[in-house]
Parts: sequence; C-alpha cells; structure tokens
Amino acid sequence: MLLYLHTIFTPFWDDFLIVRRGWVTFVVVEAKYKQKFEHVFQLYSGGLIFINQEGIILEVNSKIESILQTERDELCGMNAFHLLDILKANLENKKEFIEELHQKGHAELFCDIQTFSGELKYIGIRVSKQKDADLYLTEVHDESEKMSMKKRLDHTESLSTLGQLAASIAHEIRNPMTSLKGFTQLLFTTANDEGKRYLSVINDEINRMEEILTEFLEVSKPTTHIFTKFEIKNLIQEVVNFMAPQALMQNINATINFEVDHTRKILGDRNLLKQVFINSIKNAIEAMSHGGNIYINISDMRDKPYVCISIEDQGYGIEEKVLERIFDPFFTTKAYGTGLGLSHINKVIGEHGGNIEVSSTVGKGTTFKFYLPLHNGNKPILTI
Repeated sequence: MLLYLHTIFTPFWDDFLIVRRGWVTFVVVEAKYKQKFEHVFQLYSGGLIFINQEGIILEVNSKIESILQTERDELCGMNAFHLLDILKANLENKKEFIEELHQKGHAELFCDIQTFSGELKYIGIRVSKQKDADLYLTEVHDESEKMSMKKRLDHTESLSTLGQLAASIAHEIRNPMTSLKGFTQLLFTTANDEGKRYLSVINDEINRMEEILTEFLEVSKPTTHIFTKFEIKNLIQEVVNFMAPQALMQNINATINFEVDHTRKILGDRNLLKQVFINSIKNAIEAMSHGGNIYINISDMRDKPYVCISIEDQGYGIEEKVLERIFDPFFTTKAYGTGLGLSHINKVIGEHGGNIEVSSTVGKGTTFKFYLPLHNGNKPILTI
C-alpha cells in the first residue's frame, strides 16, 4: 500500500526551512538531520519525487531513476505535467486524478507507463500535498511483478475451474454421443440419397463435438509426460513436412531457416511438442486465406541456454486488445473455434520450462516465438 508523505517524513518537517527564490522553492535542512534524511530518502522502497507548487520537480531519489529508467539530472527542473505523457491511463482517468488532488490534497492512480527507455511497466502513483510546506510528494511503486503474478494466478485458477468442469461433463457428453453416432451409422445403411446427405452432416457435427471434448480434456486434465532427449531441428522438419500438403492447397509456402547447431537437443515430450507446432502452423495457414509465406526460424539465444522457434505468417494479424487475451481459455475470434487451442499450447510450453512471445501487426501478420530450454547434462534448465 502506498504511504502518505507526512507519515514518512513528519519527524523532520520541524527542521526544514522553505526558501522561495523566484520560480524555485528550495528545501533547506539543518545539518544535524541532513545525513539522516538523505539516507531515508534514498533507501525508501519506492520512487520519490518532490514537486513545488508551480509543478517543477525539485528532487528525486535513486529508486525513481530505476523505475523511470532515466537520470536524476533529466528529471530535476522538469515540469511534472510532462510525466503525465508517459502514463498509459486514458485522458478521463488523468483528469479525475488531477481533480482529486486539487480537491482532497492527495490522489492515487494505478496504470501502465512507458518508461523513458521505452519499456512498459505497471505502477502505482500517489501524490500528496504537505500541510507544513508548499510541496507535493509523488510516490511511485513498480507493481509490474505483482501484476504479472496476478495474471498467472488468474490463468491457473481458470485452468483449475476448467478441469473440474471437464471432468464432470466428460462422461455425460461422451455416452449419448456414442449412441448418436451408432444410430446414425445404422440409419445410413437404409437411407435414400437425400437422407444420407443429412446423416453425413449429423455425423460431421458429432465428430466435431468429440474434437471439442478432446480439447477440453487436453487442456484441463493432469498429464504424465514421457520426457526424452531429442533434436529440435528434426522435430520441426517433420512438422513442416506433415503440414506441407495443407499449405500447398492454400497456396502457402513454408520456409525453414536453421541457425542452430544440429546437435542441440531439448528434453521434453516429443509427441506433445510436435502437436504444439502442428497446431501453430495450422493457425498460421488459417490466418492466410489469400496465400503467402510462412517463415520458420530455429535459432540459439546467445546469452541464455535456450532455443527459439519462430513462426511468422503473412496473415491478417491480431488487434492489440485481442492479443492480450489469446491464451485465455474459451476466448476465440473464430466462428467455430473453441478457444482452447492456444490455451493448450501455452500450457504445454510452460510445462516444458519455456515461454511464448507474440507480436502482430494488423494487415501484415503475426509472429509466435517459442522459447524452450536446451538440454544441459542430465537436467534441463527450467527457468527463463
């Protein structure tokens, strides 16, 4: 929880002398407290910014330099309203924040920011006006890790709920479907041509229901994986060869570029990972209704013991608001999609100690990058 300024520094305010020189306000601290105040100021767990009534930044601590990824000299003397530009909150939220500060003397805001170096972070901001001085203190706390953990926890809870749901309905659905399929096949032997056409449609829909149920179970059920050591290059080549006929029918050319030593191996469930990359290339093909190219690149990461498998398509791309939810169970933009395919892919890669990065430009295409740990001796390295 963010703290009020006077809570932190109340013991020192009696020893402050506020001196105004034109547009600048100076804070003069008696010598006996200066060292103690500086120590507290610099070691405070969050970023701190002193601002005068004219909105000029007077002083910052080292933590704010780390959070905003800039130097003290760049901030001191700057108008604090320039910091509003790096906040990713919408204009209405910014206005409410400023109005609350004027009315109550303090205001709080949680939002994304783009730091001075371009990195995206999630922060908590609290600004409070001091009763004993014409100063404002802005406290900034980097909440990025907490937000990331919350998202992972929410995803885990979603999968847990999905598992319970799938387990409870699996037999209830499979049994009547088996009966329906049997009766359909029986009727097919005695039906006329028109009846056979209808029965074929019914049979196709039953098969699709079975596929959906299988995806439910794949995403949710606990699995025991058979981990073996194998070359990732051979696996990707097999997947591309397998998908070549479907790509050819859609006027799509798949190109593989190997930038990795052929002896590089990973430890994992080969069949499961093969299915992951089959589904990934299948998704790329489906995103390219007018044909085009799929570029597959396998490379080492120079600074980490990981291999990167990149799959880039020239499809219609994914909007930013959709991109944030593509791994959520049941979320889909496809008319007949279940919303479980990418959730399953994300789960499998995570179980192998890897992760996925996705970038997309609407109208140009999407790139999925799969990072998997290379086998190191008798153990895979399971962190990235």
